[in-house]
Amino acid sequence: MSAPVIRGVNHIGITVPDIEAAKSFLVDAFGGQVIYQSFGPQDPPRQGPDFEQAVGALPGTVVRAQAMVKIGTGADIELFEMHGPEQAPPIRASDFGLTHFALYTDDIDASVARFERAGGTPLTAPRAIPYATEKGPGNKVCYCRMPWGTTIEFITTPARMAYHDQTDLRRWQDED
Repeated sequence: MSAPVIRGVNHIGITVPDIEAAKSFLVDAFGGQVIYQSFGPQDPPRQGPDFEQAVGALPGTVVRAQAMVKIGTGADIELFEMHGPEQAPPIRASDFGLTHFALYTDDIDASVARFERAGGTPLTAPRAIPYATEKGPGNKVCYCRMPWGTTIEFITTPARMAYHDQTDLRRWQDED
């Protein structure tokens, strides 16, 4: 029996406190496009034991809205306005679990500036990638926080990277 074929990452889910504010931020910060809104405040919320079991939420969790946002090419962003008991702030890089997602950009300085104008917070200025496998002239990275605390990374790699000498495999933006 052959293994199933995984084609790639379909979407990244993010829980936010206010879906309208989050959609506006993604549009303003990244040029995102709202593909659709599955349901909103005018619809009955998703809640109850079946929902809680299906997604692993704590009892009493309520989802008030859900939307899918497209940002460039690659995985889409699925937003959930979810409210429930014991909600915690977004995790940090040192916590276990999904800590961030990265957006590739051709102009990291302009992308970070746009992000900041939209209400995001850069943790540093864009800086050279420190890893030997990814170093190269102009290869830069910048970690930032969205208004609700989710961490994202901007990355640009216009120069050939050293990992190309170690394998024939390529990251999606490096495919020939």
